[in-house]
Amino acid sequence: MNNTLTGLGLALVLALFAALIGPLFVDWSAYRDDFAREAGRLIGAPAKVAGDVEVRLLPTPYARFHGLSAGDGKRRLAVDEVEIELAFAALLKGEFKAERLLLRRPKLEIEINADGAVATPFTAKRAAGDADRISFDRAEIEGGAIVISAPSGRYQLHDISGVAEAASLNGPLRFDGAGSLSGARSALRLSTSRVEAGGSLRFKLEVAAEGRPETVTLDGALTSGPRPTFDGAVAIVRPAGRDPQGSDPWRATAALKGDARRLAIETLDIVYGPDDRAARLSGRGALLLGGAPSFDLALEGRQVDIDRLAESSEPTPGGRIATLGPRLAGLTRPPFGGRLAIDLGAIVIGGDLAQDVSAVLLARKDGWRIERLSAALPGGAKASLSGAVAFGGGGPGFAGPVDLDVADFAGLRRWIAGGARVAAGPARRISLKGDVTARIDAVTIDNADLTVDGAGSRGRLAWRSAEDTRGRPAIEAALASDRLDLDALGIDRAVFDGLKGGDFDLALTLDARSLVFGGVGMSGVALEGLVDSRALTLKRLNVADAEGASVSGAGRLALGDGAGDGELKLSAAAKSAAPLAALVRAVGASEAVAAGIETRGEALAPFRLAIELTTDSGGAKLAVKGDAAGGTLDLAASSAEISLNADAALQATLATPDGARLATLAGFSVSPLAAAPGGSLSISLRGSPAKGMAGKTRMTALGLDLGFQGDMAYAADAGARADGVVTLKGDDLVIFAEAIGRVTPGVLPPTPAALTAKLKTDGDETRLDAISGTISGRRVAGALSVPADARKGFSGDLSFDRGSLSELAALAFGPDALGQSADRRSLWPSAAFGPSPLRGLTGRVNMALGEADLTANRIARDVRFALVAKPNGLALENLSADVEGGRLTGVASVGRQNADASVTLDVALKGARAEQVVGAPSPLKGEIEIALQAQATGRSIAGLIASLNGAGSATIAKGAIAGFDPAAIARIEPQVEAGLALDASRIAEAVERGLGSGDLPLARATLPFTIAAGSLRSGALKAESSVARLDGGATLDLPRLWLDADLMLAAPSRDAPQVGVSFEGPLSGPRRRVDATGLVNWLSVRAVERETKRIEAMEAEMRDRARIAREKADAARAAKAEEARKRAEAEKRADAERRKQEAETKALLDALPQPASKPDQPQSVPPAVRGDAPQTRPEPALPLPMVISPLSR
Repeated sequence: MNNTLTGLGLALVLALFAALIGPLFVDWSAYRDDFAREAGRLIGAPAKVAGDVEVRLLPTPYARFHGLSAGDGKRRLAVDEVEIELAFAALLKGEFKAERLLLRRPKLEIEINADGAVATPFTAKRAAGDADRISFDRAEIEGGAIVISAPSGRYQLHDISGVAEAASLNGPLRFDGAGSLSGARSALRLSTSRVEAGGSLRFKLEVAAEGRPETVTLDGALTSGPRPTFDGAVAIVRPAGRDPQGSDPWRATAALKGDARRLAIETLDIVYGPDDRAARLSGRGALLLGGAPSFDLALEGRQVDIDRLAESSEPTPGGRIATLGPRLAGLTRPPFGGRLAIDLGAIVIGGDLAQDVSAVLLARKDGWRIERLSAALPGGAKASLSGAVAFGGGGPGFAGPVDLDVADFAGLRRWIAGGARVAAGPARRISLKGDVTARIDAVTIDNADLTVDGAGSRGRLAWRSAEDTRGRPAIEAALASDRLDLDALGIDRAVFDGLKGGDFDLALTLDARSLVFGGVGMSGVALEGLVDSRALTLKRLNVADAEGASVSGAGRLALGDGAGDGELKLSAAAKSAAPLAALVRAVGASEAVAAGIETRGEALAPFRLAIELTTDSGGAKLAVKGDAAGGTLDLAASSAEISLNADAALQATLATPDGARLATLAGFSVSPLAAAPGGSLSISLRGSPAKGMAGKTRMTALGLDLGFQGDMAYAADAGARADGVVTLKGDDLVIFAEAIGRVTPGVLPPTPAALTAKLKTDGDETRLDAISGTISGRRVAGALSVPADARKGFSGDLSFDRGSLSELAALAFGPDALGQSADRRSLWPSAAFGPSPLRGLTGRVNMALGEADLTANRIARDVRFALVAKPNGLALENLSADVEGGRLTGVASVGRQNADASVTLDVALKGARAEQVVGAPSPLKGEIEIALQAQATGRSIAGLIASLNGAGSATIAKGAIAGFDPAAIARIEPQVEAGLALDASRIAEAVERGLGSGDLPLARATLPFTIAAGSLRSGALKAESSVARLDGGATLDLPRLWLDADLMLAAPSRDAPQVGVSFEGPLSGPRRRVDATGLVNWLSVRAVERETKRIEAMEAEMRDRARIAREKADAARAAKAEEARKRAEAEKRADAERRKQEAETKALLDALPQPASKPDQPQSVPPAVRGDAPQTRPEPALPLPMVISPLSR
């Protein structure tokens, strides 16, 4: 047994040794045909091995082939070197499992014929079952290539490297690697299923180019055959966040079905941008892959929002497209020709909609061509065009005919401008046709046919950018027209921008019978000119009529340094300044400036001027001479250059007999009803307009001599500035006030004035500081600030040493409102209110008056208030003043509506002396307080008083009523008792005389009142006095100042007699009347009471006498009765005593033994017992019992 085992072991060792070293002695190359035949059987194609072959069995089966190939021509498989390591265990089972497979420089060539047939090296069927017996765990490919020869050209995927694995040659298979196509390196990932029985193979191929965020995924089923077919889907995706340049994400997916000749594209879905703002298109089409590959696609979408997609701060449609354009740069050149049809319901761009967008684009090798493009644009515009679109080094370009019809050109301009406000004007219909040649930096319209509101123009329009001109942008227009509106085309803005130093050149050649430019209608216009960085050149200019003005001239005006000499001569004549104001508005000046020029210009018109402007190396000179403002104008100006920063000199004189024109030029509105004496206006300045010009100006007109001396400057960004001293002198300010329409002529007396102030203005406000001087002999001081925007209102502080209430009333109601009354029904002025001198103004000035005349003999001192001017009214706020020893506070306001005025008062007077407030002789004494809230409306002061409504109260403290002695009532009764007749008139006369002998002291008295329709009615008088009671009320007719008061005076006790005292008549001196009816009645009652008491006293005396008599008689009778009673009682007691003694005696006798005696002998009885005993004195009678009770007397 041991020998047997030993033999087997030795045989095994020998076999292993032979397997190990045996292959080293075998020439395997001699068997290359056998290997090629076996390899061809396994791969299903005739194979050849042209190089060396190396084989070994241990430690693992290994083979290496050089020069392996199959097929020929354009359908060939060639591998420079193949290395394979087989699994030993699988090999023993008859299976070929490659644990490692290395293919160096494999190359697969495939041919596609024009009929779609695909020819590969694999023309023979593999041996049955061989494909399932072959697998590999790891197959490495180095330097591989796939070449496809098609009728359209040769396509090569080269430098393929990667790793693959397969369960069998029938799949499934997986490959991860990379390859290069057209010089671009891409990552490749392929996975397949098993080949199905029908030859169908499902696979998924993912391609991602290096350095690019896009990925391409092909997923479907490939069915083998002479004409292989594909049925699946393709997806091209650029996800968000992967592009280092920040491009938008997008994806395109479609279902593909077809063969090598034609692929049908179904359910095409294109999404561009982030999901929350993506543009979505859907469609279908086909790819033709024959000799000339092409595509035919039709896309449609409901709406594409370019505004959200672009996310650009640029509001214009062009800006949005420019922002989005670089992101679509990869789509500018199609890979091959084709046709693309796009239909969109709407495109949101520039804040508006472009609707019904329809385009047909044809792709060519050199780019795109627009076969047809139409859209409905904002502004009722319809555009259509066709032509070639080119993409070159200078960017995209277009050439072709364009047809644009616009119903609302202003709306279209507003959309093109990104919603910015455009020049106002009526809606205009614009039609433009022409041959357009456009690039990024230039647009030219040849054979332009322009129609503006039915008026046609023909010519050429062009624009070139700075890049195209290698300098400045340029605009060119050469038009001939019967009627042309340049404002509607925006050319007015271009011209004005060029004159203001715009950074572009403008060339205009116009011949128009009718022209609108800068808002000015013109006729007979001939213009040929050029504006560039160096000069304004007018070869010819002639305007026959421009709204009453005519202009002609020619010349060249240098605009920049080194531009050379120039001379421009113009002659201008106009009947009004309206054309000049319209041009200023068109330039873009503020409405205030334009209105000022229009107003002041009207003062110059009509004018005829000769204007000469020259430029040379020394600077520019301007000379203007002619007739203007009804007089003569002579102006000379010079500057080192045409710039606000250059040193300049200005001398101007305007002399005219019409002072109203001078006042208008100075900025004042002049009334046509007032006299306006003439004078002159002169200006002398030197310096830089922007930095400051020193000099002086003077105007003598309208009774004023107004001058300024100091520095003035003007800058485009800061406006006008001035800093200096202004003086005003005049014998009568009223002339000036009447001329500017602030005062009715002939109402006010002459008012001389002499004032000086420091003036400073910076464009935003004008300040007058250190105001000092006199007006009508009154000293004035303070400061004022007037903003450029009148809506903000003026402000300041002013102090006068003296003023008056009537002057304040004149400010509110007009000076003529204080005229004498012609109405007997009112004591107040009834003249109608006139215009307020402060009408239309807004501001607030803190006023201080040393003294203010309230009436002819009443003065307020230390008067302070804020004078608040409103466009339709005036108010006195924070009012305070010392009035008659007290302090007046409150607020008063006046509202004006044409001739009507409404007044509101809320005032209070505290601490004043009643005797000073009422005036001598005053019936009131003490400290008075008055509060009043009232409103009134009317057209005169009398009307205001008649309509006054309100409420208030009057209070006197620690005071008295003079001539109101309450003791006068008490002194009447003694007089009546002394014989004064009880006659009402005599009693009233006596009381009247008595009242005047003293005063009624008042601790406090309050009288509330209401005012209705100009009538003041008091409530119940509340008076506090220790010596009298005072009640009553009063009515005051304010229009007539007529008093009607009824008072009741009485002693403090409630049962004291009352006396009526009434006052009736003018408030200044009412008549007092005493009503003694109540007192007479009281005195009559008192007389009756006295007589009744006398009679009652007599009757009482008689009753007393009778009573005394009765009482005496009753007392006598009572005494007799008492005496009789006492006797009867005494007798009764004596009888009782007797009987008692008898009874006692008898009892004693009965008790004694009987002596022997004779029966008929009487017994001896003691004397006391016998009836003859002496009489005893009776007991005195007791008094009557006393009754103790609360009712006892």
